[in-house]
Amino acid sequence: KNPDEVYRLTLRFKGDSLQEEIFQLTRLQELHAQRCKLAVLNSRIGELQNLEYLNVSGNHLVRLPESLGRLTHLKTLVISRNIIESLPESIGNLQELTYIDAWENPLYVLPESISNLKNTLKTIDLRQIDLRDSELERMEELLPYTKIEFTSTCDCHDNRDD
Repeated sequence: KNPDEVYRLTLRFKGDSLQEEIFQLTRLQELHAQRCKLAVLNSRIGELQNLEYLNVSGNHLVRLPESLGRLTHLKTLVISRNIIESLPESIGNLQELTYIDAWENPLYVLPESISNLKNTLKTIDLRQIDLRDSELERMEELLPYTKIEFTSTCDCHDNRDD
């Protein structure tokens, strides 16, 4: 296909990272790469400037690259069922982002920059994450107008800092 004509791409391959050819699809608006066994989200993801929807759920991702913040048209970010512990500071650049699905990640703290999205981010899904009351309160301070979906808070005693 002509790279200028591809607007939606669903990947079915299994590999550590996205194939380099994907970054030639400059008009790509939707990228579905769930359950591909990705260990790394290539920093070149920021080159897909027209991306509005990104789904990398069910992979083995530990982090997201700072270049994610260059996806200024991104409206939906689905990162559920990974092992992501933090969002990049550049997340605050995504002024069109309305929904983050981070379900079942060890994501206990949000970066300060996410407060830049307090008027645009409608929902962040943090279900199946054992949040402490203090962690949820801090998220609510950063995102006072955002619906924060969570299963329940806990009095967790693990190796997280208090």
